[in-house]
Amino acid sequence: MPIANQINLAFVATNISNNSIFDLAAAGNRDNCYYPYWYLKCLLEQHRILLQTPDRICSDAAEVWYLDMDVQSHASSKRDFLILLETELLKPQNGVTAKLANYRKIFTWRDDLVDDNRYIKINFPNQLVIPEVGDWRARDKFCCMIAGNKTTAISDPRELYSERVETIRWFEQNAPHDFDLYGMDWDIPAPPTSGVIGKIVLKIYRKTFDLFKINKIYHPFRSYRGPIKQKSSILRKTKFAICYENVCDLPGYITEKIFDCFFSGCIPVYWGADNITDHIPANCFIDRRDFADIQTMYSYLKSINEEKYTTYQQAISDFLQSPASYSFSAEYFAETITKIIVSDIDHV
Repeated sequence: MPIANQINLAFVATNISNNSIFDLAAAGNRDNCYYPYWYLKCLLEQHRILLQTPDRICSDAAEVWYLDMDVQSHASSKRDFLILLETELLKPQNGVTAKLANYRKIFTWRDDLVDDNRYIKINFPNQLVIPEVGDWRARDKFCCMIAGNKTTAISDPRELYSERVETIRWFEQNAPHDFDLYGMDWDIPAPPTSGVIGKIVLKIYRKTFDLFKINKIYHPFRSYRGPIKQKSSILRKTKFAICYENVCDLPGYITEKIFDCFFSGCIPVYWGADNITDHIPANCFIDRRDFADIQTMYSYLKSINEEKYTTYQQAISDFLQSPASYSFSAEYFAETITKIIVSDIDHV
């Protein structure tokens, strides 16, 4: 039975207000990352469900349901839906069983939790783009990394922030002309450890460097080229990208990072989900786990000629045009969430 009266659905996410995440013209819509949420809002409205940030919902609204982006403190056992995107190593509350138990339905990439009942499978959503194939000669940059200088909230051997730093340092020492680093906060040193201490150290570095203008005399990463507005502006002119997830060996944890590379026709050197090939064909990327060290990986990259490179690009294009890629699309993300929410509300 269709929903008779309009339902208010509050979208609760950290640092998101004024419906900004549904505005494709918003300043925060870098690389069109807001598109999946805009599309979700459109689909829900077709079922008389108005999705808005809490500050846009009238205080006297008769009934409000909640759709949380990652675990929120207000969770109710009766009305809440959860999009569980970030790993608990970055957002510890996402791993608290008692908090997860408060939600009616949970949408997640976690293959180890999905049961198609309460835990519903989704992936990090993307607006799928088919890249150009055969542009080897137009790519005058060899290898890059686009990431932030951060660390996990919890110390864990699966974190890959330190592996990124090790890779950066190797290139700076051994192949400086073949590597460019982009992203936020690489104008300060990387933290010496992960977890709470690492995050505190990063804050101290930031305040100290800003206060004393240390960057005028000291640059901790020689390969750093600064922040960028769009990843595609760099990836489209670069042959390879170091594409490490924040954490490795989490089944199903496949973020936008590898797809950013795919959409720009850049070949990713991937390290992350241990079951990556269950979701994406192995011939679409270079698996960092296949190499004993960075030198061996680099030697393989240098051995790739135009023909081999085009083969990788064609495999990426074929995958993105196949049904297998649809579960990573913004449309699948929005359709899956809409179907479950509509059904759940309708049966209350």
